[in-house]
Amino acid sequence: MTGLRGQEKETYMSLKNGVQVLGLHFKNPIVVASTDIARTAEQFRAFAESGVGAIITKSVTDAPALQDAGIARIHIADMYQRPVRGEGYPDQYYFFSRGGSMLSMEAFGRKAPELLAIGIENGVVVIGSIAASNVENWVSYARQMEQLGFPAIELNFGNPHGEASKGKLGFLIGQSPELCRQIAGAVRRAVSIPVIVKLTPQVSSVAEITKALYEEGISAVTVMHRFQGLMVDPETDEPVLGGWAALGGPWMKPVSLANVARARRAVPEMTILGGNGADTARDVYDYMCCGASLVEVGSSMMLRGPEYASALVEELDALVHAKGMEEYNQVVGRTADHIVTYQNLGSLPRRQVTVQTELCRDCEERPCLRTCYFGGMKPIEAGVLHDDTACSGCGLCLHSCPKQAVSIEEIS
Repeated sequence: MTGLRGQEKETYMSLKNGVQVLGLHFKNPIVVASTDIARTAEQFRAFAESGVGAIITKSVTDAPALQDAGIARIHIADMYQRPVRGEGYPDQYYFFSRGGSMLSMEAFGRKAPELLAIGIENGVVVIGSIAASNVENWVSYARQMEQLGFPAIELNFGNPHGEASKGKLGFLIGQSPELCRQIAGAVRRAVSIPVIVKLTPQVSSVAEITKALYEEGISAVTVMHRFQGLMVDPETDEPVLGGWAALGGPWMKPVSLANVARARRAVPEMTILGGNGADTARDVYDYMCCGASLVEVGSSMMLRGPEYASALVEELDALVHAKGMEEYNQVVGRTADHIVTYQNLGSLPRRQVTVQTELCRDCEERPCLRTCYFGGMKPIEAGVLHDDTACSGCGLCLHSCPKQAVSIEEIS
């Protein structure tokens, strides 16, 4: 079978035991995030048959402006904000989306039985998603989701279209620890199924929000939704898609990983779903290393389809096997549990820089001199001379050297 990057790869069976969290069994950690994928039964079935562990439905909302599919807009741009055309998506891109593609509870209720049946048929956990603008509707929608048969629900406190309702919606709720407590607590007390809260990245402390939710009895958070952003059309200078929109894509991964790790370190007992930035199997693995038991993938699924989802599942299993592990839970937290905090920077090992002067003698540009801000690189007639007494070991010379003449070793 051909892998995500086109290489041939061995096919693996899914790792034994799958993922056991929230009282539910997931056959693997890969979750199709709440996207337009779940709007039709045909698309939903294709992704359910791809082998993913779970699918989160498109959010139900009480905001009419977000229910009008006729104004849904998506814009894909490269890192220079140039529109991407065709199927050759770059490794890094901006996924920019705006408008109405959510559903009313009434419309969703008609679709739900078929979606749940597809999930059961394929061994896929189907999670309902809701996004309301007042406590009464949050509670009502949650109860209706439970009555429909959903085994868990995700509260969308991260939706970047928060101003689309007269009441507070999405990230405008997620930014307030008090509102998070009030709404999440009310929902938790109203239903008996697991409640997951999807967080916004637009907060001063994901850790504090996670703590507040845990104190309200919430046992799972999704870290995290997209940012609200703005893009300028390079030709017309008009706002792309007309204004503010949800901004995500692979570029978000380091930001999301940091917040996944912060949530884990703040509340080790909390089940974490990683999200926003996962594009490849390696990305999914990294989210797990930082503390996520499950990982939501959205933009890549929308752009590349269910075949990509199948390859993602198999490549994740291959990667875990290659690391010498037999269960997914062995991956969770491997990185987060070894983070050196700013308060403990002094415990980091020192670094020894070595320059192979014979390799840099014919280097006329000598960019290492330009990028050394500590005086560790000294110009000589043929190449450079490294001064250990001035060097901080920052590593910028390693990245700027075109001759690969620089090496760095950590020393105790």
